[in-house]
Amino acid sequence: MASPEIDYPRLSSGSESFGGCFNIRIEGEDTRHTLDFHEDRKSPVYNARNIPEPPPPPGKICSKSITHERGHGKYDRVPNETRDTWDKLFKDGYGADVHISTDNGSFIPAHYTLLRIASPILGNLLQQSKVKNGIRSIKILGVPHDAVFIFIRFLYSACYEERGMKTFVLHLLVLSHSYSVPSLKRVCIHLLEQGWLSPENVIDVLQLGRNCDVPRLIVVCIRMIVRNFITISSSEGWEVMRRANPTLEQELLEYVVDADSIT
Repeated sequence: MASPEIDYPRLSSGSESFGGCFNIRIEGEDTRHTLDFHEDRKSPVYNARNIPEPPPPPGKICSKSITHERGHGKYDRVPNETRDTWDKLFKDGYGADVHISTDNGSFIPAHYTLLRIASPILGNLLQQSKVKNGIRSIKILGVPHDAVFIFIRFLYSACYEERGMKTFVLHLLVLSHSYSVPSLKRVCIHLLEQGWLSPENVIDVLQLGRNCDVPRLIVVCIRMIVRNFITISSSEGWEVMRRANPTLEQELLEYVVDADSIT
């Protein structure tokens, strides 16, 4: 059976748990799906020479129905009973009728109806998968097991542990885009903009931002590159990008030249 793949730019080893080409493969019985990402070279963000201020962030990161785990395991915005119910359903896997296999050979139990509601793409994959002994099986490969676990848990209750989210934020950004989960995508973008972005990883984040259709994040990355060009241009991420995507390097150099001409 063919395994559909989602290919992303080669990233530097400086990004934790990334290595080689970043592919997400989705497999299911008799399922053939390919999720393609194309850069729009006519986009103003893609071709703009002058770097504008990034637009204001979109509203609040979460609605009242979304829960975040804070520093000491505290929750807000959702009654504890509701949070506990959905988390328990996910963690216990009671009545699960879906198995999601991951890279480490294990699987995550889940519920068909909930996944269909939370992600239309997952829903389509599951709908076309075969049922064996009452269980539908799909595979999410190419990202660490823990990233898939955090992703599926978020679909249930929008809960996450900050440490895990920060560790796998780039994987989760791609998963949220690939499976059309805008609420998780907003959380990832917020974390990246609020301190996770650095000269060491900005090139990787820029390339993912272009593939995941995040124009605000692209602008933030370009501004950081222009302001810290000497440091960033000598980083491992820049060297990997230069070899894999010389066109992007040329565009970034033009941004720097334009910025210097203005100042």
